[in-house]
Amino acid sequence: MKKATFSEHTLNLMKGFVLENLEKFGKANSKAILGKLLGSNPDLKTKIEELNKEIEKTIKEYSNLSKKEFKELHSKYTAHIIHPKVKKRVGLPELKELDRKYGFRFAPSPSGPLTIGHSIPLLLNSEYSKKYKGKCVLRIEDTNPSNISIDTYKSLQEDANWITQNNITEVVIQSENIDTYYKYADELISKGHAYVCNCKPEIWKEFVSKKEDCPCRNLKDQKERWNGMLTTTPEGSTVLRIKTDMKHKNPAIRDWPAFRITEETHPLVGKKYRVWPLMNFSVAIDDHESELTHIIRGKDHITNAERQAYIFKYFDWWTPEYIHTGRINFEGIKVSASQFNKDIEDKKYTGRDDPKLPTVAAFKRRGIKAEAFIQYTHEVGPSKVDKTVSYEEFMKAIYAYNRTIIEPEANRYFIIEDPIEIELTNLPDHLKAELPLHPNFPERGTRNFKKSNKFFVEKQDNIKDKNYRLMHLCNFSAKDFKFISEKPDSKLKTKAIHWLPTNEETVKILVKTPHGKDIQAIGEPGLKHLKENQIVQFERKFFAKFDSIDGDTYVFYETHK
Repeated sequence: MKKATFSEHTLNLMKGFVLENLEKFGKANSKAILGKLLGSNPDLKTKIEELNKEIEKTIKEYSNLSKKEFKELHSKYTAHIIHPKVKKRVGLPELKELDRKYGFRFAPSPSGPLTIGHSIPLLLNSEYSKKYKGKCVLRIEDTNPSNISIDTYKSLQEDANWITQNNITEVVIQSENIDTYYKYADELISKGHAYVCNCKPEIWKEFVSKKEDCPCRNLKDQKERWNGMLTTTPEGSTVLRIKTDMKHKNPAIRDWPAFRITEETHPLVGKKYRVWPLMNFSVAIDDHESELTHIIRGKDHITNAERQAYIFKYFDWWTPEYIHTGRINFEGIKVSASQFNKDIEDKKYTGRDDPKLPTVAAFKRRGIKAEAFIQYTHEVGPSKVDKTVSYEEFMKAIYAYNRTIIEPEANRYFIIEDPIEIELTNLPDHLKAELPLHPNFPERGTRNFKKSNKFFVEKQDNIKDKNYRLMHLCNFSAKDFKFISEKPDSKLKTKAIHWLPTNEETVKILVKTPHGKDIQAIGEPGLKHLKENQIVQFERKFFAKFDSIDGDTYVFYETHK
């Protein structure tokens, strides 16, 4: 067999790929390198065996290079690699064009407040509805009477409207549509697409495993059996099933259940109904009734989409486009709306907007803007890949977006925790305590303080034996507490500290924090003039949102650093 020869370009490229692979992983992968070479030149597929030998030979040669040799060769040969420029996506990916008005939905259960886990799925639907000038439906799925918090109906709507910037165009509450579900169930029974099954669970499992019809499937008295469910049939004995294919490769698809009996009292409709639809039935009906065009939800619903497809087929309805996304798993925090609700009821939290909670209401109260979550949603888009991120890293990204939004609006102020008093000497008469409200917006004015030579500073600044700068005021030495100079001076190597003059009437401050440790401090007099919900920056500390006045105390919520 004649030995294959390769062009100088191919050999140089191969050496570059080997060196790049070694640098990145410490150990070169011959298959990965071969794949890259074939991608650069498909004609090499006729010489794979010889090419592999050349790759293995080069890997062996380059794996024992000195650092100096590796650096020289890396610089020489990786220059032959041309990496394609990846165009960064701006905004959400385009959807398939349709000849109808676009419709989207978000469908939480009323078991607890909207959380960080709800935020991205909700905003994907909302932002796509904005993009295509369609509607965004909030559908409250409350057909399971045992898992409902009555207060949640209102809070879900409030929180969804806030984070979508009032883009909820329609609210559907499933328990108000039971008669509609009954109508369609009756129609499916009449068409022979549904039947009442009273097989015991263990018997039903046998039919499923054997891919056989149960005896109930072909009985003629289905209407009478259905009426029995609606009136007297005992709870737990009977379900209404949708006919599919008992030989379907996926057992979960085989004649799936659509309705069950429960005598439990529903918080909204009481005992009016005893037969309740299961999720796959009610969801399919509501998606049609609301004229939805796109269903954006987690890929754990792929099987559910296949179940629901039978409903659309049997009624000859137009079927929505399904976009199944990956799940965002948060490390370091458990996100359970129902558990949060229980903890609130048990007084572990003050409410759904307790700053320690990862809820939409808490983020709002802290001063995190809906726009920050919206920007993040545009960045991640409807990714199909599951993602595991720490709660801290996720919030770090949200904080970064939020900082760019609130920084221009946040005026600056001083607060002092654990204050101690210092007295400076030799202060010049002309020294003015005039500080800007915002360094980038001089037109907003200044914070003016009475002249003083005594100041409150923080005990934690540990002032001793160094030069310090009272921010925006002057430099002094802690050795003798004498004035040094007025303007900033890098030669002095000063540490900047915030301060308040002792002859001003300070404000009592309480800051509620996400980590649960409240901060008590004194603040400058100008804080008295803040409006409710105004966001400020406490210099050298964090952004905060003014919440309320409790007696003589001004209460803030920490936003973030």
